[in-house]
Amino acid sequence: MTNKNGPRRGRPTSTPKRSPSLPSIKLHLLLDAPDPDGLPRAALEIPPSPGRNRRPTLLLFASIPAALAAKQRMEAGQ
Repeated sequence: MTNKNGPRRGRPTSTPKRSPSLPSIKLHLLLDAPDPDGLPRAALEIPPSPGRNRRPTLLLFASIPAALAAKQRMEAGQ
């Protein structure tokens, strides 16, 4: 774009709109609840949905890789 002084430089006049940040899903390691191999079990803390409930949901998983895979699927669907 140009004006009477030549080409426009610097920041654009309008900034791209960003979506509001969503609360993140947190991974917790349950050190007091080991699996049969002695590894800690994992849990995901899902933040509350607006207007539905006020408490976060805690999902338990048998292994850390299972919890990470579920976290990735959930975040991809948001």
